Parts: sequence; C-alpha cells; structure tokens
Amino acid sequence: MKLIRISFLLVLFVVAAFYTKSQRLATTSWVEPLIVSIYPINADLRDDTARYIQSLSTSDFSEINGFFINQWSLYSGLDFTPFDVQLRQPIRSEPPKPPDNGNLFSIAFWSLRLRFWSYRQVTDDTSKTINMFIRYQQPNEDDPVAHSLGLQKGLIGVVNAYAGEPFRARNNVVIAHEMLHTVGASDKYDLASGQPIFPQGFAQPDKQFKQNKAVLMAAKIPLSPTKSLMPTSLKSCVISVETATEIAWIE
Repeated sequence: MKLIRISFLLVLFVVAAFYTKSQRLATTSWVEPLIVSIYPINADLRDDTARYIQSLSTSDFSEINGFFINQWSLYSGLDFTPFDVQLRQPIRSEPPKPPDNGNLFSIAFWSLRLRFWSYRQVTDDTSKTINMFIRYQQPNEDDPVAHSLGLQKGLIGVVNAYAGEPFRARNNVVIAHEMLHTVGASDKYDLASGQPIFPQGFAQPDKQFKQNKAVLMAAKIPLSPTKSLMPTSLKSCVISVETATEIAWIE
C-alpha cells in the first residue's frame, strides 16, 4: 500500500509540474490582462470584520491596477493593463496552513493540498486567473498577522491583512507583492533579517540609504543597514528591472 501511495503522489507531482509549465507560458505572454480574483475571508470570525468585508468593492483595489499600468508604461512606453483585479464573494473555508518544518516532501504535499482547496473555492477559469485569498482580521498585538504568500504553482496568493479602511493602502501593497510572486517574481529582501538586499532591493542604488521609495519585491524602504520602513501605499513603490525581467516584461 505504501508503494501505491508513493506512486500516486509521484504521478500527481508530474501532472502538476506539466500544468504549472503551461500556466507559466500562458500568464507571462502579456497579450491580454490577467484576471486577479479577490476572495475575502473572515479570519477572526468577528462581526466588525464581517461588516468591513461586506463594505468592500472592486474600487478598493483599483490602485493596484493603476500601479501596474503605470509601471508597465515606464518599461514599455505603451498603454496596457497587465492585471485586472476583481472582487469576488467572500468565502468561509480556510486555506490549509503551510507546514512548520522545512521538509521538502511536506511542502510539496501542502502545495498540492492548497491548489486542490483553491480549485474548490473559485468561480473562474483557474488556468489563466490569479486567485488571491485575503484573510482579514482585526488588529491584535497578541495575535499579529501571519506571513503572506504567493505561489506560481497554481497562481494562488494567501494574504493576511487587517480589516479597516486605515489599512486598505498597506494591504494593497502586500496583495500586489504576492501577485507578482504568482507570475515568477522573487523576493528582493534578506529572508533572515527582512532587510532589502543591495542593490536589487534599492529603488535608487546610487543613493545608498537616501531612499524614498520601496522596490515592491523588497517590501520595505531601506533607511540604514539595519533599519527599513514599510511603504504606506503603492505610491511609494516601484518595480525593479530585475523583477520586470523575471516576469517577462522586458528581456
């Protein structure tokens, strides 16, 4: 039985790898906008969180579209909408949690579980649609939001966000960051310290620590070798040349 289970999992991994490759080619051709579906989740099950989710509209995420339109034009000089962010109905189901250990088999199995879970929740064509699941909760010092993630395999993002209008702009920064992960962008910050990597994580490397914008995939504005500041909105972010190359905006 153990051999059968292992063989079945290997077949699943092979099929998933082939499907991922075809998704990669389809989502980085940039001949038409990629649909990004936002699915809110009430992560703390509070009434005030539920009310905030009910108040959301697609316009609350429009600055994400505007940011990517602007950044695209800087690289191509053309008028094009790379992403089309749309709000969907809230869902009640929670995504499977990533494994605590770094075991590769556990991570691979969790990835398959997440993709299957996502498939059961969504209402769109998942082959060319990025599905972003936003877990909203009220600010709580004793229960900070968990790390967000974006997977290229399956075009899935899970964002942990705070519920409330004062947090909308910063939430959109995190959503945009994880969206780029789904199309092949890598982080530009040190995983151990959280500090932007020089020079890839600096919007203007020639100015050292005199920065006023954040590289989106670095997630923070570097202020010193040990200090950085999270941007308050996408107005303080840019897409770097390295990221534009990774997501096939430029060669």
